[in-house]
Amino acid sequence: MPESNGVPERWRLRDLFVPRGRYVDPAFLQLEYERLFPKVWQMACREEEIPEVGSYLEYKIGDQSIIVVRSAENRIQAFHNSCIHRGSRLIQHAGCTTDFRCPFHGWRYALDGKCTFIHLEDEFEPRSDEFKRLRDVRCERWGGWVFVNMDLDAEPLLDWLDPLPSALGPFQPERMRYAWHKRTILPANWKTAIDAFIEGYHTPGTHPQYIRLGVNGTRDASPCTVKEYAYAPYNPTFTYRNHSRFIFGVREGAPVAGAAAGGNPAQIHALIAYQLDELRALNNEHDLRAAKELLQRDFGDRPVYQVFGELRRNYAESAGVNPPELTVEQIAAGQGDWHVFPTMVNLIEPGSLLGYRSLPNGDDPDSCIFDVWSLYFWPEGRAPKVELEFVERWKDGDWGEVLTQDFRNMGAVQQGIHCREFQGHWLNRKQETSIHNAHRIADRFLFGVDA
Repeated sequence: MPESNGVPERWRLRDLFVPRGRYVDPAFLQLEYERLFPKVWQMACREEEIPEVGSYLEYKIGDQSIIVVRSAENRIQAFHNSCIHRGSRLIQHAGCTTDFRCPFHGWRYALDGKCTFIHLEDEFEPRSDEFKRLRDVRCERWGGWVFVNMDLDAEPLLDWLDPLPSALGPFQPERMRYAWHKRTILPANWKTAIDAFIEGYHTPGTHPQYIRLGVNGTRDASPCTVKEYAYAPYNPTFTYRNHSRFIFGVREGAPVAGAAAGGNPAQIHALIAYQLDELRALNNEHDLRAAKELLQRDFGDRPVYQVFGELRRNYAESAGVNPPELTVEQIAAGQGDWHVFPTMVNLIEPGSLLGYRSLPNGDDPDSCIFDVWSLYFWPEGRAPKVELEFVERWKDGDWGEVLTQDFRNMGAVQQGIHCREFQGHWLNRKQETSIHNAHRIADRFLFGVDA
């Protein structure tokens, strides 16, 4: 197979072009398992999913299984899920325990990985305590998430995440808790699923109702007319060394109407009511109450969004919620859609967060395991206990209109990529650079190419 700069020709990136083989070739997926996933930081869970000492869960990526455990009140560790004796998996799924017991020969390990019992140990060749402990996986935390990395020499998590900690830190995601958390299987490559959520260029084609909500406050989801595309949101992408972001804006010279024009109370209310009904994220009941009051307020020369921000904070505080105080500059720096390479996406607003994670599903390049969740601030001690809801076939789940529209595209995109005449993704130079950037980052690990 011809190569250029260490990259096989069939997989070589060009200027805003991504070859199809990266999405459909089983060999490419195996390279990701061998060279990418063992070397990068991956979000394994939220801290609240392992709340007590002894709480654990299994994080799986390909054929690799990792134990993530709260080994002490303020300590979370990760280990390869493999008994050092004969390799048996020690745990499956999630639970709570006082130690880990091998189901094969009964060897035991403390929560911190130390081996505490070997039956007839005197019949084995002597080994050091360090050799007998479970094999460590790097485990670090930020924003309420637990990240793991199988590369013990990897750069620190906060360095890898830059610039997310400074941009999103003021929103205090570590204080948020689940409102809901769902998982399903999508008939698409894991990157096909991620790609759909790291660019906003698809909005008029996939979510036409958002244009109409901004123009006249209606929820009509029938396909846009060509003229309506003029009012489509403009979502430029910004790329960083390890991550990317797109923001919500208006193209210079494009017609502006409704909420995008600086704040129309009726359309702000329509948008928030719709998102609560059909996205179930990014807005909450405090926002809706504030939006309703906007309809009846005379705010003079004050910017509508400033008044709205004050109202929703007042309603949140009256309900016992203590949201962070954010400046206009902090909101502008953090809002938008962040791709936390390789597998996670976060959209954050004052008081709420919508997140996604896409993982490959076994050896099938046409299938992925997809998580979606909503986080809110809750009154102290009153966050609900949220159980992960798994729906194997996404069509059997209740996702709301917005996610249903996105999921409906996934299979069609993946099937179309298999077309013999389809060469690869030709990307928008302003609104889809995030997709090319993700492959550029991957090439550092896959082929040692740092563009």
